[in-house]
Amino acid sequence: MTKNHRILIAQISTAHGVKGLVKLRYFGENIHDVETYNPFYVSETGSDTITLHIKNHSKNAYLAEIEGITDRNQAEALRGTDLYIDEEKIAPPEEGEYLQKDLIGCDVVENEKTIGKVIGISNFGAGDLLDIKPLTSESFYLPFQDEYVGEIDIRAKKINVSIPEGLLD
Repeated sequence: MTKNHRILIAQISTAHGVKGLVKLRYFGENIHDVETYNPFYVSETGSDTITLHIKNHSKNAYLAEIEGITDRNQAEALRGTDLYIDEEKIAPPEEGEYLQKDLIGCDVVENEKTIGKVIGISNFGAGDLLDIKPLTSESFYLPFQDEYVGEIDIRAKKINVSIPEGLLD
């Protein structure tokens, strides 16, 4: 029996109010899909789950109710909890779309020369950033935009990029 691969789809960022609501950072495209993903695993490999329901949107997060959580202290105890779903629950990415897990580990190539690897994807509110670890220096962020990211070959684990002048200085 093969084990399902899990995808990180959301994170509980903090408690909200006194009745046990939480702020949720959602990494998917459509927040309305959340209800179809229930229950969520609280680890990549464990069996513990939670069920949540989206209440509304608040600034950069969504407010959610978690079944069984009724006060702020219980909600605060879940701060930072990552929420996972089995990969087969999500639709395969369309042309030009990628799962973060497929980008991590890809070689980063500029002018046919490998300059490093993607070690993560971040988004601090202004768009996705590739976290790139060069072969010989500290990691840096590159905006995941057409201007900087060219051809992506998931099978070859290779991403062609154009590093903006001055970024690595």
